[in-house]
Amino acid sequence: MKAAVIHDFGGIDQLAIEDVAVPKPADGEVLIDVQASGINPIDFKTRNGMGVNRGWDRVPENIILGWDISGVVVESQSDAWRAGDAVFGMPRFPALTDGYAEFVTAPGNELARKPNGTSHLEAAAVPLAALTAWQALFDNAGLENGQHVLIHAGAGGVGHLAIQLAKWKGAHVTATCSSRNTDFLVSLGADDVIDYTQSDFSEKAANMDVVFHMISPDQRPQSYATLKEAGFLASITGPLSPEELEDHKITGKFVTVRPNGAQMQEIAGLMESGALKVHLDTVYSLADIAQAHRHVEGGRTRGKVVLDLTR
Repeated sequence: MKAAVIHDFGGIDQLAIEDVAVPKPADGEVLIDVQASGINPIDFKTRNGMGVNRGWDRVPENIILGWDISGVVVESQSDAWRAGDAVFGMPRFPALTDGYAEFVTAPGNELARKPNGTSHLEAAAVPLAALTAWQALFDNAGLENGQHVLIHAGAGGVGHLAIQLAKWKGAHVTATCSSRNTDFLVSLGADDVIDYTQSDFSEKAANMDVVFHMISPDQRPQSYATLKEAGFLASITGPLSPEELEDHKITGKFVTVRPNGAQMQEIAGLMESGALKVHLDTVYSLADIAQAHRHVEGGRTRGKVVLDLTR
């Protein structure tokens, strides 16, 4: 099968399309014919040597990046799935999924059925971003109906899904973005949009129950200033010290996403109902993986960038 492989960490020139062996599913796993794979910032950070690889004891000879996948089961050793089932998910994270490949194996309990009416391209764009938002806002921050939440980087992969999930929960959503994305955030359902190029968000937002901090750790003081006492800050851009939280009289957590098949199935239901829609910025072929990485690394993606493995 074809796969995008790196043999060392570095720039996009490390990415090469190579022939590799099709993997075999173990007990409880399935073999998936991958139709599409989503690209996330953790992909290029790992390619650069500053991502999930920091926790590795050894570096594999062949590294296939990519965690978001959507495809069709072709062989099953799992009671949950059979050949022909269309599935999607973010299996194994932070271990390698090998998503930039034509076939992958995955634990059956970390997958969900692809939503009806959703393309493989759309489905592949969702798992890591939606699970990150779900686990940050609901599992950790405990966001509830009627609460006020500030969501940073609202036009990004995680942010644009987080806005919709928070609105589905019944929260009042304030979100930040650049000037070119203000209308986009309004279309997603944001109640208030702050253009960070025109004003300091800490002067526009106040009395927040929850802040979803997806911007530089250096800007956490401004985020703390928007929270009410005993509010919650969920960070995905760096750990929070107990002293820092105590000084600001709030609670918070550094959230690292994990696979969850049950949550993915709930997310699939929201996609089927129309409550959650993913925005595809650009679709690339596997052969154009370097260009796709350059796009995401540029930091101006609206929604998600996806690989079409059928091209």
